[in-house]
Amino acid sequence: MSIPIATEASVLAPINPDWTIAELVEWLADDSRQHDVALQHPLALIERAVTGETWIRTPSTVALVRSLTSAARTHGAVVIADLTPFESQFVPLGGTSSGTNRDRKERMPEPQVA
Repeated sequence: MSIPIATEASVLAPINPDWTIAELVEWLADDSRQHDVALQHPLALIERAVTGETWIRTPSTVALVRSLTSAARTHGAVVIADLTPFESQFVPLGGTSSGTNRDRKERMPEPQVA
């Protein structure tokens, strides 16, 4: 019996792995998506792959959207599928990954770009 490996599409659903970070931020501009708890895990995987940082506590969906919006300023053209393979990033949110131990400090929210 073989163990199935999750694909990027299933891990990131409903986010399209072919989107750029800028396209993802544009899709997240809908207020209802910014508070969708179901997006928390896929956004956390993408945010971690883009910024390389981990969180001290489990981040809210809104915090992840803000971080990705900030990252889009410099990484907006990066295609999500081109980021580090997502299967290797299955770590409990709020935990540390083997790649980095830098902890993100709580900070004031950054201004949103519409």
